[in-house]
Amino acid sequence: MNPYFAIYKPERGSYSGGFEQLLRQEKTIYKVSAERSDASVTCFEGIFPQWAYEYVRQGGIALVSGADSRTFDFDAGYLCKAGIEWIDLSFCDAGRARISSGISVFAGQGKGELTLHEFRTIKGKHRPGFYSVFLYKPYGKGLIIYSGVPLSEILTYEGSTLRNTSEALDFDERISSVDKQKVGRALKTVLMEAMHEAGYPYVSLWYFPDDARSVFAYSIDGDGLLSQGVDDLIEVSQKTDTKFLFYINKQLCEDDPDLKEKLRRISKTNLIASHAALHNAHDSYEDSIRDIEEHEEWMNSLGIPFEKSFASPRGMYCQNLGRALKDKDFRHTRDFGYAIDDYPYYPMNDGKQEVPLQIPCDGFNVCRWMLRNEELGLDKPSGEQILNAYKLLIDKKLEQDLPLLFFCHPQYFGLYAKEIYPQMVDYARSKGALITDYISFGDFWIERDGCEYDLSFENGKMQVELLNKDPRVRLCVDGKICDTETVHLSIDLQDE
Repeated sequence: MNPYFAIYKPERGSYSGGFEQLLRQEKTIYKVSAERSDASVTCFEGIFPQWAYEYVRQGGIALVSGADSRTFDFDAGYLCKAGIEWIDLSFCDAGRARISSGISVFAGQGKGELTLHEFRTIKGKHRPGFYSVFLYKPYGKGLIIYSGVPLSEILTYEGSTLRNTSEALDFDERISSVDKQKVGRALKTVLMEAMHEAGYPYVSLWYFPDDARSVFAYSIDGDGLLSQGVDDLIEVSQKTDTKFLFYINKQLCEDDPDLKEKLRRISKTNLIASHAALHNAHDSYEDSIRDIEEHEEWMNSLGIPFEKSFASPRGMYCQNLGRALKDKDFRHTRDFGYAIDDYPYYPMNDGKQEVPLQIPCDGFNVCRWMLRNEELGLDKPSGEQILNAYKLLIDKKLEQDLPLLFFCHPQYFGLYAKEIYPQMVDYARSKGALITDYISFGDFWIERDGCEYDLSFENGKMQVELLNKDPRVRLCVDGKICDTETVHLSIDLQDE
């Protein structure tokens, strides 16, 4: 069998495309088919076809997401259906992940943990109702790894809610309802383990340009352009030689008598993109198209150049909006109500990819902190408190090789920008992050997505050749960046 992944897509039945979304984000080699392939590892969603038993018996590795009582023809330890909010993915340093999902519960020892009795006191040494997220069953020469949690499908979920944005901070915001990044991290860990079980390394592409440890970028939601905030943001962008991306909303900005002059000054040293015409969500494709066109016509009437990038008002994203953006040639979008704290990716919906690149950001923002303190009758947070919060988030993300992508509003972050932003940039740079902007990172990811590589075998070695190479893209083996100039790589399989 060969060192690539396959994804089983049934000719009939449900198919979320979650595995496809994840493996494309990782830039591993994979194939999608309803038929058996010569892949070493094959991914399944709920359905385990008859040919899969012989495939595993002969040495294949199967990863099954969303298994239930009818998935296998052997006793897999099925117990019941359940509705749970959280799973524990500490085995891959993802911590607790919010999934808010119906699941199937299986008995047995494995990896990850879930409980049927959430937020209950554990009495003594007895822990009733705790089960594993991933279970392992040797089968012939191969292995079946399965989960009753629909993990791959969760990667494609929509929905947002008010909740904590990070385990590192006591901070709530209206963000994606489920922790897709944490679920994806767990699946990636198990996929890497599966490829190792097959006797091969896990080959992918690094997430950032060149050999950068991460990237740092900051975006501004232009829900009104308070003069002092804008002035200070322009000043610190020049001082730090960085570019903010300003997402401008028509409804909340058009009555500003100095708007054109402000946008002209912003565009000299920073970037401008769309934050829609109406500062609210649209459910239909037709309303979304009209709103996008209204914003474009308005920006053109002002004579202001803008990027084909988008941030949904209030973070309220939907597939119809995404389809409208793609049809209007937008390259990427940033929507904290859909995805947070992750690498960019191309969202799937019921097995279809019809929307632009999603660039997730962190859910923390100064605006919400200031408003929450006001609601509670507390003083405004100090610049030192805000800077320390950003440093804490930066450190946490770097531990997991995540991008450092933040956002706020000019009338809030602008009040602190001169005091803390240069220190944020210096801190991120000192930790090995590349200082960039949302547009450059999004466009890099598009170029990365277009890179391909080939695997072959010769004299007990696996040969990796990176094709149509973008000079900033790096090969990655088992999560480690290869030599910065590597295009050809030889790996001794006997060492694996």
